[in-house]
Amino acid sequence: MLKKILFLVLVLGASSSSDAQQRTSAVASASSTPALTASRADTVQAIHHIFSKHRTGGWIWTAIGSAFALRITSVAANSNATADGFSSTTAGTLVGVGLFGGVPAGIGIGKLTRFSKTKEEQVVVLYEKSKILPPYVVQRLKPKYFSY
Repeated sequence: MLKKILFLVLVLGASSSSDAQQRTSAVASASSTPALTASRADTVQAIHHIFSKHRTGGWIWTAIGSAFALRITSVAANSNATADGFSSTTAGTLVGVGLFGGVPAGIGIGKLTRFSKTKEEQVVVLYEKSKILPPYVVQRLKPKYFSY
């Protein structure tokens, strides 16, 4: 009985992996089609859209991180152990601010620096001169950013 189950698992696993390869090749050919038919103006427009979208995300992440940090700090500063049954330590406050405020703010600042207007201009100039895009931009280029 155990041999039959193992055989079925092996057969099903082999058939699903070959099916996944067929789907992957179909997706790859479908995603490469827009890049082949896109004009330079479409690509530049897509670059502007990507950078704008990621800058907006950077501001959102930074705002969320800052809000958490301010809220944690204000709660810790205003807490009274006898009145509300909550007592905070300096170490606990620092960990909370660093974890819930610093991490999102760090992600946001990273996005803001990586997708800044100066970097966007550099990428567009590089593309117009040599038709080369940095890998982090190529990874984010999707058909939905191109106008057809």
